Amino acid sequence: MKKRALTFLLALAMIVSLAACGGGGGSSAAGSYKLTEMNAAGVSMNLDELAASAGVEFDIVLELKDDGNFALDMSALGQSESVSGTWKADGDNLVLSSEGEDLPVTFDGKTIVMEQDGQSLTFEKQ
Repeated sequence: MKKRALTFLLALAMIVSLAACGGGGGSSAAGSYKLTEMNAAGVSMNLDELAASAGVEFDIVLELKDDGNFALDMSALGQSESVSGTWKADGDNLVLSSEGEDLPVTFDGKTIVMEQDGQSLTFEKQ
């Protein structure tokens, strides 16, 4: 799950940047989060500014539901993908689980950061 989702997001960021160059239930963590920033290979991208400059609309939203389930919905360039699973809170960390894999993420009350292999995705609570 995590590699497929991260691969999709990284591919999406690359496409958008190329277009710009060419032209646990009950926790306060429950809610809707929008992807706002991506860091890869030392390059930080604000996705709203990047999308506006590229003229490409995309929407990547992580929904943590009160019942302990989550949905990650991604759409851009006429394609969409969804990943779902469960989540639980563990102090300042959350663990998202899908397809038998766990992805620990950090949470500061309004921001979720997923990190893997030197790359990170930042989601802001809506």
